[in-house]
Amino acid sequence: MTACISITVDPNRFQNLFPGLSQAEALATLRKPLEELEDVSDRYLAAAHLVNFPNEQTMTALMACAADDHPAQAQRIARRKAVESLARLGARQALPVIQDCLNSGDTYLVENAVWALAELQAQPEVVTEPLLQLLKDGRQNRRVVAQTVARLGIREAVAPLEALRQEEDPLLVTAATAALARLTGNKDDLADLESYLLHPDVTVRRGVIQDLMDAQAFDALAAIAAAPVSPVFRLRGVRGLADQQHQHGVVQAGGLLPLVDRILRDDPATITLVHRYDTTPNLDFLVEELYGTDFGRVYLAMATLMAAAKNATAKDDTLAALTRSFADRGWNDYGAHYHMIKLFGWLGDPQPLPLVREALANRRPQFQKSRPAAALTLARLDRRQAAPVLQDVACEGSFWELRYAALMALETLGLPPPPAALADGDWLVALRAKAMASDGTAP
Repeated sequence: MTACISITVDPNRFQNLFPGLSQAEALATLRKPLEELEDVSDRYLAAAHLVNFPNEQTMTALMACAADDHPAQAQRIARRKAVESLARLGARQALPVIQDCLNSGDTYLVENAVWALAELQAQPEVVTEPLLQLLKDGRQNRRVVAQTVARLGIREAVAPLEALRQEEDPLLVTAATAALARLTGNKDDLADLESYLLHPDVTVRRGVIQDLMDAQAFDALAAIAAAPVSPVFRLRGVRGLADQQHQHGVVQAGGLLPLVDRILRDDPATITLVHRYDTTPNLDFLVEELYGTDFGRVYLAMATLMAAAKNATAKDDTLAALTRSFADRGWNDYGAHYHMIKLFGWLGDPQPLPLVREALANRRPQFQKSRPAAALTLARLDRRQAAPVLQDVACEGSFWELRYAALMALETLGLPPPPAALADGDWLVALRAKAMASDGTAP
């Protein structure tokens, strides 16, 4: 029997990016005089790394850095990161220092400080006035300010938020709309936000997912699942809303699980596309599109590749082009890597199996989303031998998306979930396993 390790989602999975750096070394770097820094980013990196050492020494050093207003660029970027690290550490004792940062001329520092006030749940009566002033200051990131006044429950912000809804910047409009819904309880305007999921600007499409989460727009789950953005953003939105429902005991597996399955399967046919081609591009262009950052365009390229691959000759040409591109640079581009691993599965040829197995075992943090894709592709390409590794992965002590995708892959093979998966420490993974069991695929 395979034993599942009960874990919860780790929101800090990417924090320790310098595992060989000790606390003492990071503290020494943070305190080192500016003229002695070997690299201008060293102090910033130290402020970032200290988040892994939640003790009094760390808090004291980070607060000193956050209070240091030296104008040198090395200190400016370190100060911003120090404020962020203090918030991530839950250091409420740093609130006075962080509040002082609201007066800075550095708009990026102000933005971090505003976000930190929400993270640390600052006393509204202390920060209301400066936050209201920032809502009217066009130099600032007023989107973050809108989110913060809503999180802190500052009802005096209703009037300035209404004014923001008249701005031309769509990210301001959506944030203000979500903030008003939170502060007033009136959710009538939230349906309007869904149209922004199809905005021409991918940044807006990504941002409105956060707004829908913030406003608890549960009716938007299906629209989020179909939005033409990275599955990372869609999963975060659907999972965030599902977690809120779960806390209130109102999750319906029949409505939620198909949405999560759809996102992890990530078939471009299930995505609402926002771009189109006037004429069909050539194969080289379509493969190059897989390296893009606008997933709306990537999904269009993938859909075009898959449609062409229905022809046997085109299918062989597509596989050859993908394999060449993968060997050239796709192996080291985490976006293209993910898309190629998926395409290998849909093309159905077992030639890339070594690449798929390698992707499933790849633990580099930036390639994380390729591992669930590899689990599903492995089931497609190696039906006879995939089961043992998928059973292990379904119980691997890492991130929930991978274990969930492994269960999906096992289901496509007609196999039951590992018995211990029914008690997985992540409620959504356990729910997926139980759904398989209730469908008769479990012993």
